[in-house]
Amino acid sequence: MTSTSHTGNRRKVPDDALKLCPSCREPRGNRRQGWEPIYRGDEVLGYTCPACPTWAEPIRRIESGRFVAVVDATPRGATKRKQAKKTLETLDEARQFVAEVRTEVAERGGLSVRELTVEKALENWLETRTKLRPPTHRNYKAQFKPLVAVLGDKPVRQLKASHVEALIASMLNGGKRNGKPFGIWAIRATVNRLSQALDRCVRDGIVPQNVARLVELPGDERLRGEALEHWVTDGHGPDARCHDLDRFREVADEHRDAGAWRLTLCGMTRADVMGLRWSDIDLDAGTATVRQGRVILDGKDDYTGETKSAQRKRTVPFETIESGTVGLLRRMKARQAEGKLGAGSAYVDSGYVVVNEAGEPLRPELYSDRFRSLCRKAGVPVINLHSVRHTLAFMLHRLGVTPGDAAALLGHTVQVHLATYLPESGASGIAAAAAALGGRAVAV
Repeated sequence: MTSTSHTGNRRKVPDDALKLCPSCREPRGNRRQGWEPIYRGDEVLGYTCPACPTWAEPIRRIESGRFVAVVDATPRGATKRKQAKKTLETLDEARQFVAEVRTEVAERGGLSVRELTVEKALENWLETRTKLRPPTHRNYKAQFKPLVAVLGDKPVRQLKASHVEALIASMLNGGKRNGKPFGIWAIRATVNRLSQALDRCVRDGIVPQNVARLVELPGDERLRGEALEHWVTDGHGPDARCHDLDRFREVADEHRDAGAWRLTLCGMTRADVMGLRWSDIDLDAGTATVRQGRVILDGKDDYTGETKSAQRKRTVPFETIESGTVGLLRRMKARQAEGKLGAGSAYVDSGYVVVNEAGEPLRPELYSDRFRSLCRKAGVPVINLHSVRHTLAFMLHRLGVTPGDAAALLGHTVQVHLATYLPESGASGIAAAAAALGGRAVAV
């Protein structure tokens, strides 16, 4: 889902704003990614391009390509209206200026520097993170909750390392609503968000040091290496086989979305597959290019946008990996064409590869539900959908594929791949390097 911009200012929206960005006059054409709608109520009056401020922001682009920010700077209770205006070179600088002015106004209006609370400091920091993907923004807000519950009202200037230690203790000792403790990763993420907000307070001279950096975090106990959930691969080299994966493929090939399951078995994430459009697939070449991802947002909606990382943007040669996938995808596409003819105008021509009977993109969680059902039908261990990628990573290593090449296929950085799947590789790497050096010819 795209975020929305409302006509919160009094600037007139040009009549051609549906076709051209009203700020820079960039033609929109058929592009949607990054273009923000301008609303009047529920009516869309136009769109602003990714390089320009949204229509609701107190920022406008001028002919020189610079940006002018005009922000309301009237403290609470003041009788005379005040504005802060500044011309800046980049949009990021203009947005930073707006955030800082609003912070200053809030402080002068009753929230002084000395009284700035942890909750407000977190909000101020988050406002500066203008490039966050909506799922990441949602995760940060969720990570704030236990922090705000324990320390939200505490003035930042009174915050001590012992307060942060008390927060960690409360999260370890049943801090959730159901009385269960938070996981180690959740605790580390929450303290890291506090640390980032306090870094900004140190920069602005509000506090002399970041007390969150003085606290020892719980050890990172996330599973790594063979401890990760996966279907086991037997053998090495050309003889390596994963029998559970083979049994799953046999059953999944009979499913209506058989082509999509083959893509999953090629190492594509759920977000990759759910965000895949027919225009991203080259059936002649047998490849799928991952350009975007679609994920669950707030438990009820979903969000389609940039991939989680630059490495996730990749072209997967699925026919090379899973021969016969082209035929299964052609069958899926033909079935969707038949459904469209049968439903007529009621059919939603979304363009996505995995859709429901009405042509609408399938809910991501439903795809996971169907995966578990197929696992049971195939008689294989019911693992998480994401654990298929773990299975493929270990299979690639058994086949002798280098970590760099395996990481490229799965959309990882080499560092993440090694840390996740080969955490003990350092010792074997040292041994291999030592053997190579020891076996070299020595000049006499």
